Amino acid sequence: MKRPALKLVFIASKKNVEVSQPWILRSQFCAIKNMTPAFPNPAFPSIYWIPVLAAAVLTIFSASLLLGWHTESAPTFTFNENVFLALSRSHTIIAMMLAGLSLGMQINPAPFAVRIANRLLRFTAQGLALFVLLLGICSLVGIVFGIEAAIHSFFSSSRFEQFLPDKHTMSFLTAICSILAGCGLLLLDYKTGNNRYPAEYCALAIAALMCIPMINFLFNVQLLSRLVPAAAISREVPPAFVVLAIGMLFSRPSHRMMAILFSPAPGGRLLRSVLPATLVLLVTLDLLAKWGAHQGFYNAELNSPLALLVGGALLMVLFWRAALMLNHEYGTRLKGEAKLARTNGLIRIVSDFTTDAISVKDRKGRYIFANPMALKILGRGLDTVIGHTSGELLTDPEAAANIEESNRTVLKEGKAQAIEFSVNTPTGQRTYYLTTAPWFGKQGEVLGTVGIATDITDRKRSEDALKAQEARLEKLVETRTLEVRELIGHLETMREEEKRAIARELHDDMGASLTALNMHLAILFQQIPNDPGIAERVVQINALLGSVTATKRRIQNGLRPDKLDIFGIKTAITDQAQDFENYTGVTCAVSLPDEDIKYSSELEISLFRMVQEALNNIAKHAKATHVDIILDDDEEYLYLTIRDNGIGMAVEAKPYNPTHGLRGMRERATYFGGSISIDSKPGCGTRISIVLPRLVEMVASSAATA
Repeated sequence: MKRPALKLVFIASKKNVEVSQPWILRSQFCAIKNMTPAFPNPAFPSIYWIPVLAAAVLTIFSASLLLGWHTESAPTFTFNENVFLALSRSHTIIAMMLAGLSLGMQINPAPFAVRIANRLLRFTAQGLALFVLLLGICSLVGIVFGIEAAIHSFFSSSRFEQFLPDKHTMSFLTAICSILAGCGLLLLDYKTGNNRYPAEYCALAIAALMCIPMINFLFNVQLLSRLVPAAAISREVPPAFVVLAIGMLFSRPSHRMMAILFSPAPGGRLLRSVLPATLVLLVTLDLLAKWGAHQGFYNAELNSPLALLVGGALLMVLFWRAALMLNHEYGTRLKGEAKLARTNGLIRIVSDFTTDAISVKDRKGRYIFANPMALKILGRGLDTVIGHTSGELLTDPEAAANIEESNRTVLKEGKAQAIEFSVNTPTGQRTYYLTTAPWFGKQGEVLGTVGIATDITDRKRSEDALKAQEARLEKLVETRTLEVRELIGHLETMREEEKRAIARELHDDMGASLTALNMHLAILFQQIPNDPGIAERVVQINALLGSVTATKRRIQNGLRPDKLDIFGIKTAITDQAQDFENYTGVTCAVSLPDEDIKYSSELEISLFRMVQEALNNIAKHAKATHVDIILDDDEEYLYLTIRDNGIGMAVEAKPYNPTHGLRGMRERATYFGGSISIDSKPGCGTRISIVLPRLVEMVASSAATA
């Protein structure tokens, strides 16, 4: 299933977030070497809004300042004996706005599903960061070397000339912070060789430098005028750059410094709970102490003692609470370690005493764990197994290749796979059933594979013995079936011979007797006087004699048609169809090959009997008005089809077995190595299709000739 490009679902009650985004595909958004994907952090995904809010506030605030410019000279005002500009300078506002845009574009490294769109967005963000860097460098050069006029002419335009103040270049402190901001945004994902991120140091430096004018403003400490060689900055700039620094830090919570703050370990929890409260507490206490002295509640000399007393008490409460939290976590960890130890002990017992071989491999196929049974299969000790692959340990190259291929398939597809392999042991060859499953990490990545091998040697031997027994039984059944078919064929031949003998006796004896009786009666009738009563009796006797003769001929043809032996199968089928039509009144159409055909006597009598049986079934059950008989052949097969337009048969009637007639047709077809199929539906008639191989007919003809 294809994962969506961006999906963030916040659940406030459970305080977790479902994030479905291909963050593990680093190559999609890391454009330079040693970059790592930064967001989201699975431990603290809810901080996603902090850099977004920082970038939005910085951009909107800078845009509002840019739109609020006017052409008057920047006035100043005095507060706490510190000098601040009433308006922010133009280059400063531009730098803050571009930095906010660059930060907003880099919070999510891959917001789009299209790779080229993500690259274009990243290049745009880095271009804005580069512009902020150049703007800070130019302003710093102008301050240090006194070339502000050149910078003014470079960055000013005729369209904004009437809106920009005369002094629009950055101050010394703002220029340095702009340089740091540009470098930090350019190197937001860059990692040095010792796993450090320069962007974090740039953000911390920005926050530290901008705290100087903020402390100057809040506590009336004249630091700004002493530390920087340029005019004061506006009140809005320090908080804006601090917001930028916070956004840069929180946009990459998985980096080295921020990972400590957001670590689920006790140190990270202590830092998150104590550090913000301590900073807010110290600032608040100092401001309250100064406010109380200013209101005359107490003398100014009591500021420090009161602040120390109250601050110490509150700090003691904070650290006491932190100690309780650490003790609670320590107790919980001890309980977890004890539970984990019990679980590990149970797992170790199961692993050591199970009859299955259990092993764990890393992504390179190297063993990192093997239980005693696995070591027994490998025939080596634990020290010689760990860190090696199956190809290096197994003596059978085919088994090793199969195991390695299964391991690669599981790593690639992330699904379990089972194979069988055999190895030679001191006790003989053993066969194992190996199930290999992926070993997933916390982020769903495949860390390696877990294999469980079961000894199935005895089962395979039983299966082989069972298969051999089944083969013997199948051969025996085949032999017995062949014998039964030969017996059925022999019985059918004997029955046909008996029918032929009966038909011959009917023809020779009874036929001759009926002929002699007819002749004697004819002579006798000539000598009888011409009496009307006697003449009527003569007619009745002749009719009865003709009926007996016809019945004899019909019985004789049913037993063994003379025309089958004399004229062949075509004439026999045609006469049988004609007799069927005369006897039942059902029209019968016959389609036979145009050329003369001659089959073996056994095959011809079987074809004739199948046609005969099919017509008998139609006469008894079909209620048909028309029947088609089609005989065709080619070089390999004979095709006999009998179809009618009768009432048909239901599917649940199972037409293959209900009657002896159809069963006999099936046995005849099977005896010759052919097949029979019946297609019938209620109200749609019935179609019987018979296919017989010509090879049987040729073999039978050769045997008869021999």
